[in-house]
Amino acid sequence: MYQDEISVLEQEIFSLLDKHGITKQDCHIEQKDNSLITNLKSIHGVAQKTIAAVISECGDLTRFPTTTKFIGYLGLFPTENSSGNYVSTGHLSKRGSSIAKQALYMSSVSCLLHNPELKRYYDIKRSQGKSKQEALIAVSRKLATIIYSIFKHNIPYDPNRVFAKS
Repeated sequence: MYQDEISVLEQEIFSLLDKHGITKQDCHIEQKDNSLITNLKSIHGVAQKTIAAVISECGDLTRFPTTTKFIGYLGLFPTENSSGNYVSTGHLSKRGSSIAKQALYMSSVSCLLHNPELKRYYDIKRSQGKSKQEALIAVSRKLATIIYSIFKHNIPYDPNRVFAKS
């Protein structure tokens, strides 16, 4: 019974995303119909659930002046412990929405399968000595940055703009 109710609610959320998108009153950027949602769906590995979770938990992303402020709001940064001259970084911050963090984390796992650019980014982080979980969190941060950029500029995902060729 609960599974049926959950699937009905999910379908209602998806139909609201598809039908209305984000209205001009909700965010302060010009758009036609639901082109913003379509642009966010253009990221390979990001599903409607991730988009719905980030938008519902964070609201209008244009209220954040920089990507760093958005990442800080999500809590996708390590904590720092210091005493005297000793400084160490700890676990992931507990700040921010756990729902949005989990959605971005699970979406980053999906991106490793469906998005070759983010998979390459993950491999680079692993080669730098990061653990699997640290590299996935780095991919989550990159994904949050991409979502923020698409939301702010209302353009489709273009890996050539995001990842510089070396």
